[in-house]
Amino acid sequence: MNRREKQRHELALLASTGAYHMYDQWTRSLLPFVQWNLTPGVGMDNFIWLTAISTSFTLIGTFFVARMIEVMGLRNSAMISSAFVILYQFLVCQFTNLYVYIFLQALLLFNNMQMIIDAAILNLESEDGDYKKRTRLITRIMIPQSIGYALGPYCALQMIFFVTPSLEISQALCGFLAIITLLPVIWNFFPDNPNTNLSLVPDFSGYFEALKSDNVKLYSLLLMMVTGPYTAYDSLLRNSMASSAIRDPNNMHNLFLTLGITTVLVNTVLLPKLQTMISTQVLLSGSFSVLAGSYIYLAVFHDLIHLFIGMPVQVAAATICIGELSSQLMGAIGKRKAGTAASVLRMSQLAATLLVPFVHGTVVPHHDVVSLCLMSAALSGLAVVMVKKFGTSMVFSSEYLPGFSGKYD
Repeated sequence: MNRREKQRHELALLASTGAYHMYDQWTRSLLPFVQWNLTPGVGMDNFIWLTAISTSFTLIGTFFVARMIEVMGLRNSAMISSAFVILYQFLVCQFTNLYVYIFLQALLLFNNMQMIIDAAILNLESEDGDYKKRTRLITRIMIPQSIGYALGPYCALQMIFFVTPSLEISQALCGFLAIITLLPVIWNFFPDNPNTNLSLVPDFSGYFEALKSDNVKLYSLLLMMVTGPYTAYDSLLRNSMASSAIRDPNNMHNLFLTLGITTVLVNTVLLPKLQTMISTQVLLSGSFSVLAGSYIYLAVFHDLIHLFIGMPVQVAAATICIGELSSQLMGAIGKRKAGTAASVLRMSQLAATLLVPFVHGTVVPHHDVVSLCLMSAALSGLAVVMVKKFGTSMVFSSEYLPGFSGKYD
C-alpha cells in the first residue's frame, strides 16, 4: 500500500466513523418516542429492560463480528454489518407492536462497526509497523466520532419537531442518508483482506487466555463500573425527557448537543493535557471521584438547569475514565493481541449495560433516578478505592494513549 492509498484509507475511516455514529445517535435519540408508542404499553420500569435486550444482542454479536473480520475481511464485514444496522434503522419506527420491536433488536447482532474500524486501524498499522502513526490516527478518529455524537441527536430532534412529526419519515431519511453516504465509502475505500481458510465459528480460547491476567480482570471490572451506571442514567434520562419534549423540544436537543460538544473538547483538549501533567493512577482516581460527585449532584438537583451543569461534568469524567482504562487494558493484553483487547473492551462495556438493570431493578423501581444516582455514586466511590489499592501497576504507556508520541519516554 503506497502513501496515497494509505491516506485514502485513513480519510475513509474518519468519514465512516463520523457518519456511522451520527446515524446511530440519530436512531437512539428517537427510540424513547418509539417505546412510548408501543402496544401493549411499556411502563417506565421496563424501558431500561428494553435497552438491556438491545445490548444483549450486540454483546452476542461481538464474538461473531470479530470472527467475521478475520474470515471475510474488513470491507465485506463492514458492508454486511452496516447493511443490517441500516435495515434496523429503517424498520424500528415502522411498527408499534412491542413483540415486533423486540424481534427487530436481533438485527443489532451486527451493531459492532466500531470494532471493524479498530481492526482497520490495526490493518493500516501492520503495513509499516509505525505505532505512533496509529495513535495519531486514533486521536483523529475520536473527533468525527464525537461530532457524530453531537450531530445525530440534534438532527433527529430538529427533524421531528421542526420539519415533520413523523418518526417513520425521520428514520427513513436517516437510513437513506446512511445508504448514500456510508456504504459507498466502505465499498470503495475499505481494504479487502478475506481469509477463506478460517471457519466463521468464533474461537473463544483467546478471550479466556486474556482474562487469566489479574490486571485485565481489574481494568475490565473498572470499565464496567463506569459504563453500566452511565448508560443506565442516559437511557432513563432520554425516556424521561422524551415524555416532556413535546412541550419544549429545545431543551432536549440543546442538552444532547451540549453533551456532544463536551465529548469533543474532552477528547481533543482536556484529556491529552491532563495526561501530560499527572500519573495514570492519580488521573483515574480523580476522575472517578468527580464522577461520584456528579451523580450525587444529579441525585439532589433535578431541574433542567442543573442537568446542564451536572451532566457535562458526568460525561467528561466518564470519558476520561473510559479512555484511561482502555489504554491500560490494551497494555495489559499486549499489541500482538490488540484485536482480542478491543473485543474484551467492548464486551466489558456491553456487559455492564446488561448488569445494571438487574442490580438496580431488584432493589428499587427503574424510574427512581435518585436511587440510581446514589448507587452509581457508590460504585464510583468503590472504584476510587480499587484504583488506589490495586492500581499501582498502572503505568504511562504512550503508545497505547491517543495523541501521544513518547512524552514520558
